[in-house]
Amino acid sequence: MDKRWFKYAVCCFIFLVAAYFLLSRTTRYHIDHSEVIVSPVSTKSQAEYYAFGYQPELKYSETRRPCRVRYPLKKAFFGDLHVHTAISADAYPDGTRTFPDDAYRYAKGAPIALPVPEGIPPLSVQLERPLDFVAVTDHSEAMGEGYICRNEGKFPGYSSKACETFRQGGQPGVRVFMTETARMRPKRNRSVCGKNNEDCEKASRIVWREMIESAEAAYDKTETCSFSTFVGYEYTRSTNNNHLHRNTIFKNASVPDLPATFIDYPSLQSLLGKLETSCRKDIEACDVISIPHNSNLSGGNAFNPEALRGYSKEAQQAHREQRNAFDRLAEITQHKGTSECQNGFADILSDEDEYCNYEAIRKIGKPDKAIDLSTYIPRMYDVITKECEADDMDPKDNFYKGYCLSSNDFLRGALLEGLSEEDHHHVNPFEFGIIGSSDTHLGTPGQTDEASWSGHIADETTLEGRLGEAELGRNNKLMANPGGLAGVWAVENSRDALFQSMKRREAFGTSGTRITPRFFVGHYPADLCKRKNWLYLAYQNGTPMGSKLSSQTENFQLLAQATRDPHPSAKGLEKLQIVKGWLDHSGHKHIKVTDIAKMEPANLTGDGMLCAVYTDPDYDPSLNTYYYLRVAETESNRWSSAQCEALPEVDRPEGCINNSLKKIRELAWTSPIWLIAAEP
Repeated sequence: MDKRWFKYAVCCFIFLVAAYFLLSRTTRYHIDHSEVIVSPVSTKSQAEYYAFGYQPELKYSETRRPCRVRYPLKKAFFGDLHVHTAISADAYPDGTRTFPDDAYRYAKGAPIALPVPEGIPPLSVQLERPLDFVAVTDHSEAMGEGYICRNEGKFPGYSSKACETFRQGGQPGVRVFMTETARMRPKRNRSVCGKNNEDCEKASRIVWREMIESAEAAYDKTETCSFSTFVGYEYTRSTNNNHLHRNTIFKNASVPDLPATFIDYPSLQSLLGKLETSCRKDIEACDVISIPHNSNLSGGNAFNPEALRGYSKEAQQAHREQRNAFDRLAEITQHKGTSECQNGFADILSDEDEYCNYEAIRKIGKPDKAIDLSTYIPRMYDVITKECEADDMDPKDNFYKGYCLSSNDFLRGALLEGLSEEDHHHVNPFEFGIIGSSDTHLGTPGQTDEASWSGHIADETTLEGRLGEAELGRNNKLMANPGGLAGVWAVENSRDALFQSMKRREAFGTSGTRITPRFFVGHYPADLCKRKNWLYLAYQNGTPMGSKLSSQTENFQLLAQATRDPHPSAKGLEKLQIVKGWLDHSGHKHIKVTDIAKMEPANLTGDGMLCAVYTDPDYDPSLNTYYYLRVAETESNRWSSAQCEALPEVDRPEGCINNSLKKIRELAWTSPIWLIAAEP
């Protein structure tokens, strides 16, 4: 080769490398600090502060028969508020063929068929114990595209290359539409959606109407009140592969004409503003909550107090009010892991917590793959997960990069950050109650039993598939778990009763078991647990989980009680723990976990129940503080052990030899109770 051409080639190579280095690290989309943020001003968005013994009257917002049985002291109802079917554009290409009607039938106890690999006999699954309530929350993004690609002859886009790839399935089929949710500025596929996205909007309206009709048909409006459904969807913001998804749950079937999408509302503030105007203000019977989920995969961004850095003070305050008004609950566990806490964060002063790494799939020091789609040229790279620092925040888009891990990725840390926000701005944007759910993509709500779990997506429906090599994100396989359940204390099983309690945060989450925990703050005698009317006195002289009160200058007590899962195969309760979080006078964050009752004869109040009255000796009324109750069962087999051990040794797949935990403790978490110090 001529030396001049060689030098030219070398120069071109160096130029291309330099250009890639520059363009793959240059932020493409800058944040718009002039964006208008809609404050939550409707009556339905007014902040609710609860006094001791507060109990609002239940009123129906829809036409239905009154429930025959009402529970004045509340009953625990179990459900799943995170369920996907074939409508979701990441489920259908995988092989899922269950739709909302099937998911609701399954939740009521009917069998449904699961997709299985070719050559595997048909597989049918059925819940042993039906659920009390369910919301099908298919992804709003690509809802119309999926309909066009599934239904020949309905729209011209059916014949597009994108739809062809979608129908062929597998990872390429999933990525054809869902990859857009990982971009800073997602777009629709014009070959599918047509001019001005008109076809996709029409198709989305068809799907949305069918989802509403399915929920209405499955809802028991008779006086029996055996099963409730909620109309909902998932808003799927996955910027740079960080999960900032939200489940949108409406109180009834009076809902907007279309679900909101990340494509149309690319910022959280625009989404919540849309929910305020299109539902709470514009439709008299409409109310809605927005549930953040899977924050352990958010890379520091789900509960980031700096998300609106650079905006006006008024805009930032409006957003804090938005989150307080709409984020009434948060998901603490699902199949992609548990988001309660993790040990070792530098910004939280705490002893090591024995349960903090329960079903954790992201850890500091763990190798992971990071993606950056916010730059001019996307790049994928390997990282050793580290704790988020100030220089990980990109000020051009107010986003943490590099797939770091923050204490605010976990609900315990986010709750502490909320106390700090309240201290400085008089509004707590991270003041949420707690639930669990499954995030099934098979249309199998509530399938959370370790021994019989059939996986999360289609290629996990065999044991070999569940035990396979994991990829963080969708294909979690061995790292995954069956997910959890949402528990709600309500006076009856109707939409209005359940939604009222969810909005008031009288809710709890479990890791899949049906433990029923109670948690109150009030003025209680030490022997309350031994009194027959203890529950009546608990409400009469106090207020339940989810409540927010001013700091208490007089002595008060925390009442904690839990009943074991009544199923014969369920383990008994091991202990009750109070988790306390507070800010000291210097603003430092603290956590303390205290065992207040163990399964000993002196603590038993009946068959399988634990109860304790606890006075915090270190409570300081001048400090913002929260408490929640955590309940632990005795040790049991994790699904990966239970399902392998159920087979003869010669029939066990190779994946049965693995490094996952063999034993777990099923957990339950109540919503917190906040005690907020008065201004000096």
